[in-house]
Amino acid sequence: MPDVSKTDVGRRLFHVQREKGVEGAVKKIKTGIGPDWKSFTTDEIRVLGHLLQCTWNNIERDVWDKIPFGKMTKKDVVMILSHGKDIGPGRNPGIAEVQKIKGILLNLS
Repeated sequence: MPDVSKTDVGRRLFHVQREKGVEGAVKKIKTGIGPDWKSFTTDEIRVLGHLLQCTWNNIERDVWDKIPFGKMTKKDVVMILSHGKDIGPGRNPGIAEVQKIKGILLNLS
């Protein structure tokens, strides 16, 4: 087994925790939205996940864990997606866009 630095292990753990947090959020959103979820394309759902990952990086874990993702509406998802134009692997939203998404999420309560 190759040597792996503590930094690499920490970085991987961070990515796994982020993926788990975002995956759970998307499942709650899907359940909360119900049948309207089918109106989103596969690409839109991928972009939503990417935007949530970028936002997860900028929210404290205890705050993230308290966000009521299950209360999101289709309109909330559309608002988040509006901040994801031209993003994808290697092309993340700017900090201003992430802050707007964070504001949407924090106003869900």
